[in-house]
Amino acid sequence: MTSVLVLALILAQQANPPEKATVSGTVVDSITGQPLDKVRIIAEHHNSHDPGASTTTDSKGEFTLIDLDPGEYRLSAKRSGYLETYYGAKDAFDYDGSPIVLTTDQSVDSLRMKMTPFGVIAGTVRDSDGEPFAGAAVDLFVIRHQNGRRVITLDDNSHNTDDLGQFRFAGLRPGRYYIAASASRHGEQVATIDHSPKSVPHPDPAVPTFYPGTTDPSNATAIDLAPAGRQTGVDITLLHSRLHKLIVHIQAAAGQRVNGRLTYAEEQFGQVGDSNTDKETVVVTSVPSGSYVFRFGASEPGKQTPGVLDFTESSNGCDASMPVVIDKDDTVEMTATAPACAQITGHVITDNGKPLKEPGGWGYTFVLDNKDNGHFYLKADGSFRMTVAPGNHTLDFSDIRDENNLYIKSIRSGNQDLLRSGLTVNGGDHLDLEVVLGSDGGRVDGAVSDADGKPVPAAMVVLIPNDPALRSRLDYTPSTTTTQAGHYEIKAIAPGDYKLFAFDDIEKESWLDPDVLRDFESRGTPVTVKPGDPNAKDTPAQTVDLKLIQ
Repeated sequence: MTSVLVLALILAQQANPPEKATVSGTVVDSITGQPLDKVRIIAEHHNSHDPGASTTTDSKGEFTLIDLDPGEYRLSAKRSGYLETYYGAKDAFDYDGSPIVLTTDQSVDSLRMKMTPFGVIAGTVRDSDGEPFAGAAVDLFVIRHQNGRRVITLDDNSHNTDDLGQFRFAGLRPGRYYIAASASRHGEQVATIDHSPKSVPHPDPAVPTFYPGTTDPSNATAIDLAPAGRQTGVDITLLHSRLHKLIVHIQAAAGQRVNGRLTYAEEQFGQVGDSNTDKETVVVTSVPSGSYVFRFGASEPGKQTPGVLDFTESSNGCDASMPVVIDKDDTVEMTATAPACAQITGHVITDNGKPLKEPGGWGYTFVLDNKDNGHFYLKADGSFRMTVAPGNHTLDFSDIRDENNLYIKSIRSGNQDLLRSGLTVNGGDHLDLEVVLGSDGGRVDGAVSDADGKPVPAAMVVLIPNDPALRSRLDYTPSTTTTQAGHYEIKAIAPGDYKLFAFDDIEKESWLDPDVLRDFESRGTPVTVKPGDPNAKDTPAQTVDLKLIQ
C-alpha cells in the first residue's frame, strides 16, 4: 500500500512540475538611447554550477528568458563594439552588478540594460630622431577608486608597438588614463657593458617616458576618455638619460632582514631600476636622472610560531621612505635606519556581551588605512595583533560590522577614543585597543524613484555621515542597491546625522573622495538616525524615500 502511495505522489509531481520563472527586458546604447540588436544575454545562476541560460536581443533590442529555475541570477550583456555590461552595474569597473531574485512562477519584465561603446587610445612611439620605434613597450595606467582611495593601477592591456611604432588600446572603459613607453619591457633587455672606442661618443640610453614627453609621471598628461571616446595621436618620443646607481646601507636590528625599492614619487606608477639586496645593503641600478622616493624597512624572517598558521600579524615589518635626487654623480651612496615598528594588540567585543557570529572561510578580517595589502585577521576569541609603521593609521571593520549586523561604537586605547582621530604611533610603541560593536543601531528603508515617479531598480543608495571625521571610514558609509521594485534597506547604523544619496551611475566608493562628493553634497537627503532597541528582534525602520541623482 505504501509503495502505491509513493508512486502516486511521484506521478502527481511529474504531472504538475514546479512553475518556472521568466525575465524580459530591453538593451539600449547608453549614449544614443537606441535599442541594440544582436546582444547576447546570459543569466548565471548564483547557487549552481549549471550552464547559464542565454538568449539574444531582436531588432527592437528586446529579449526574453523563459523556463528559469527559481533562485538568484546575475544578468550580463555582450555585443561586439561594446563593453560587457552587468545588470545593475554602478560604474564601468563593476563586474558584479545587482542580483535578480526569481521566485516560482514569477515574471520579471521591463528590465532595462544600457551598454556603452568601448573607447580607444592610439598613437606612435618614436626615437629621438623622430623615427618610429618598433617593439617599444607601452604601458597603460588607469585611475580608479579602491576601498575608498584614489589609486593608479597598471592595466592588463599593456603591449608592444608594431613594425610602424604604433600602438592601439581598444575595449577601454570610460575613465582617466596615463600612457608610458620604454625601449623594452622591464627585464627583457640583457644588460651589457659599452665597449665602443673611447673616441666614439656614448649616446645616453632611452628611458621610460610618459605622455606627452616626461620621465616624471607627476608631470604627465592624463587622458580623459569619454564613453565611446577615440583618442588618437597620443604620440611619445622616447627621452634619453644617463643611468646611475643607487647604494643604500640600511641599519637594522640584529637578526632582521632589510628590504628596499626605488619608486616614483607617486608609488603606484611602479618601481624604478633593478634592485638587489646583499645583507644590509640595497643596490639599485639603471636609474635615470630624476627625483624619486626610496622605500625601505626590515623584518624578522621566520617569526611565526612553528606549526601555527597565524594570519593576525603582518610578516613584512614596517616601512619608511626618504626622497632621493639623482642627477650628476654616476653612483649615489646613502645610509638609512630601518624604523622600529609599533606593536598593536586589541580585542573586538560587543556592548551587549554576546559573542561574534562564527565567521566563514578564513575568518574575520579588518583593514589598515583602507589598503588592499593591509588586511589583518581576528582570532576566534576576537583578539588581534599587528605590526605597523610609525604614523597615523585608520582601522576599518566593515567585514565584522556587516556580518554581525552591528556598528562600530568605539575604538579605545585607555581613556582615549580613536574612532574619529585614528591611532598615532611612534616606533617601538605598544598600544592595546578595545573595539566595541554597538547593538543599538538604527535602520533606514524606503524607495527610490526617478523624475517621472517610477521606481528605480539597481540604484546605488549611500549613507554619508555629516561628521567630516567619519566620512573617510568605510565602516561608517554603508551602501546598498535597490531591489527590482526600487526598495532599499540599510541596517546597523550608528545613531547620528547623515545624508542619503541615490545614484544612477557612479564609481563604487568614489563618494569617499571629497572632490567627488562635493558635486553631489547639496542633493543629499538629510536623515537623523535614531537608536534602535538592542533587545528587539528587528529594529523598526525610519522610512526615507529618495529621488534618483542622475
